[in-house]
Amino acid sequence: MNRARALRDRLGAWREAHADAARRSLARRLQAPIMSLISIAVLGFILALPAFLWVLLDNARALSAHVDHEPRIAVYLEAGESGALQEHARELERLADVGRVTAVPAERALEDYRADLADPALLDWMDGNPLPDTLDVVPARSDPETVVRLEATLAERLPDATLVSDDEWVRQLNALYQLGTRVLTIVAGLLGLGALLVLALASASELRERREEITIARISGATHRFLRRPSLYGGVYGGLGGGLFAVLLLYLGTWLAREPLETAAGAFDIDYALRLPGPEVALGVVMAAVILGWAGARLGSGHALRDAP
Repeated sequence: MNRARALRDRLGAWREAHADAARRSLARRLQAPIMSLISIAVLGFILALPAFLWVLLDNARALSAHVDHEPRIAVYLEAGESGALQEHARELERLADVGRVTAVPAERALEDYRADLADPALLDWMDGNPLPDTLDVVPARSDPETVVRLEATLAERLPDATLVSDDEWVRQLNALYQLGTRVLTIVAGLLGLGALLVLALASASELRERREEITIARISGATHRFLRRPSLYGGVYGGLGGGLFAVLLLYLGTWLAREPLETAAGAFDIDYALRLPGPEVALGVVMAAVILGWAGARLGSGHALRDAP
């Protein structure tokens, strides 16, 4: 019974201490609204830039999926396998990575080739048909992983066949996307580090301005944890405000970019609507801002309290 009461008392004291620190931190920020708004705006601009670039990169990848060109793998069968053309087609259609299979007999391939020639009589000198039976295989998905996996499966199932793939454009597009993702990660990391240092300097400057107050509190027995607590709540407040401002900028920037991007897509006969950031993106931006605000306040306040007399 005594233990339960002691635990309740400790929890109550802990809750009251944090509530008091949160109130004092909020009151301090309301006393200097201009500086608080400037800090929020700086953090919002820093976070909005990589978030906006990510939205554009994600939409660019989605836009590429609307381009009317899908990778194909041509499977040229050996001459001795001509009778098994339809059987091979039915077998490949059952594979999970295969979207569709078109069987092209050698006779039809020759007729199509003859029809494309300006002078079909040029082929009259040939003795027989040099073209093989062909299976035109379209992957179920156009991502490079699926295409490579399907190529390996086809090579294993038809070891005597010759495979020719036109998926080079898919690989190039994926390489560009990976490059953009890597550059975006570096930019976001550098901007995040810069924001962390700016917030740390702001927190340290705030505590140095309260040097006399801190000295008196230490004489009264205040610990570093007690003195740091209002700064941590201030960092959370600033991070929350900066995150919400960044989300506002993100949606505003996406809305402004929507019409030009859709117009550019229409110029290439692509029916595409720019996707707005989802709630998970907004939540991620706000959480990143809160974490940066808390970490910056902890770093700056710890350094300032160590240097304080």
